[in-house]
Amino acid sequence: MSLTPEQKKSLRKHIFVDPKVQWALVLRVILYWFVCLIAISLMLLCWRIVTGPARMFYTHFDDMWFFYGPAAVASLLLVPLVIVDVVRLSNRFTGPLLRLRRSMRALARGEEVEPIRFRDGDFWQKFAEEFNAVAARCRHLATAPAAARDEPDAEPVGCEPNEPLESDLDEPALTAAE
Repeated sequence: MSLTPEQKKSLRKHIFVDPKVQWALVLRVILYWFVCLIAISLMLLCWRIVTGPARMFYTHFDDMWFFYGPAAVASLLLVPLVIVDVVRLSNRFTGPLLRLRRSMRALARGEEVEPIRFRDGDFWQKFAEEFNAVAARCRHLATAPAAARDEPDAEPVGCEPNEPLESDLDEPALTAAE
């Protein structure tokens, strides 16, 4: 089965799109696994001490390894799968933010910026729409006559006066206390 050019374009070329963020997530997964393993081990040890017969403390460790060691090893084997899943999931928000950041930098340099579109399944699709509205406004201001740019009553491109953007309807209104 061959992919169409559009499908090939939508495939990610890098596993780590934003290594700083994604390695932090990988380390966090490993930390959570380790803390969970320690917490469960301590709870099992306490349970064995409270409910079991009186015996030397260190003998509990041999029994625990015999009964629960295979489960610990199995969880260790699952950690790489969880890490791969977390990295792939994080691509759905780091990729869009990377494209947004690149376009914002180009816009700040005064370069012409094409409208951005995130891949299907990416998070924060509304950011692309909002950025495209800002980029359109910047293009409008850059091409408008100087007198029109100085107008204080100028409205954003694509907006009617006092009408909220479509994305504003999805967000709760901020209060003065916030």
